[in-house]
Amino acid sequence: MSAPIDEFCMGDGAADPGRVCPSWCVARHGVHLGEEDWVHTGAPLPIGDDVVAHACMSVDPGTGEVDGPYVIIGRSQYSPAEAEALGAALIALACEARSASCSAPGGR
Repeated sequence: MSAPIDEFCMGDGAADPGRVCPSWCVARHGVHLGEEDWVHTGAPLPIGDDVVAHACMSVDPGTGEVDGPYVIIGRSQYSPAEAEALGAALIALACEARSASCSAPGGR
């Protein structure tokens, strides 16, 4: 994990001055106790009606064990590869829809 140290991820720096976060982490570490403080969370990305996506992962400071990263969309959890495949499928669907509307009478 070769991500830069992020000032938001350092909290006040007293709890774990050597903490390294992924470049996308916007969590304020050092505010929570225990496992909650191990979670790295990305900025929320609104993608639909009341649906938000964000990246997340956790790193156990004692063992170094990593869980993730994942992309959370609404209440569903995807691996980065699964999220990329979903994104590609949505882009393909949008392209198909655009092509169909362009070829329909009166389409653009």
